[in-house]
Amino acid sequence: MPYDKGIIKRLATQIFINLIIIYCISRLAFSFGKTILPFHKIIDKEATKLAQLAALFSEILIVTLLNVIHFAKYSLNKWRENALRASNLEKEKSQVQFDNLKNQLNPHFLFNSLTSLDSLIHENPTLASEFLRQLAKVFRYVLQNKEKGLVSLETELNFIKNYVALLQTRFGESLGIHFNISEEGLDQQIAPVTLQILIENALKHNIINQANPLNINIFNQDNYLIIENPIQQKKQVETSNGQGLNNLKTLYSFLSDKEVLIEKNDVFKVKIPLI
Repeated sequence: MPYDKGIIKRLATQIFINLIIIYCISRLAFSFGKTILPFHKIIDKEATKLAQLAALFSEILIVTLLNVIHFAKYSLNKWRENALRASNLEKEKSQVQFDNLKNQLNPHFLFNSLTSLDSLIHENPTLASEFLRQLAKVFRYVLQNKEKGLVSLETELNFIKNYVALLQTRFGESLGIHFNISEEGLDQQIAPVTLQILIENALKHNIINQANPLNINIFNQDNYLIIENPIQQKKQVETSNGQGLNNLKTLYSFLSDKEVLIEKNDVFKVKIPLI
């Protein structure tokens, strides 16, 4: 007779059974006590019907109170279990969304990389070979770390430098990505592929050409990894559902007590908490 299928029915039955047990025990104790205690005559005299009625009401009150406390404790435990379950489901949902985001970006990046490689094969076979090696390193990193919750910032930076080298082949001097990471920040951790997603987001939303070069600065400050770039907004952005940064914010809400901060003034700035 679980609480979930009828609170009143369960409580009433539980209290009734408790009262019967307590009443029987108290009556037996009273009867037995009178026979062995030397002052049983005083007990008989004081045990008036009013006193016995008061004792009965006291038993009812105490039993009811104890059962209500038991129900309150049960309800609190169930609430905690449900809250934990909801939190885990939300975390799993955010992780799935984050993985979907990576899976959406990787084919898009691969398409652009293969297009660049195709032109390099004819123009500069040596550079094309180096380009292909760097591309292999990028996807090896993604495959090796996509199941991990966190990687060190140093590991992520080593990966992202191969990624940046591929972008430089594609954009040339129109794209500048500058790193300024302190030594103590290298041992801190972030979610894998975070930097790729943020750089790809900047490339997707901003104009990049010789007349409008895009410079992206990546540095750490106050236990945050900061990625900033000037706003050179494209009029139309393809393959964008606007959920990339929201998914990152949701994911990091489970990884850190500090939230992902987004600032948009003269520059677009994203602050990722280092863990």
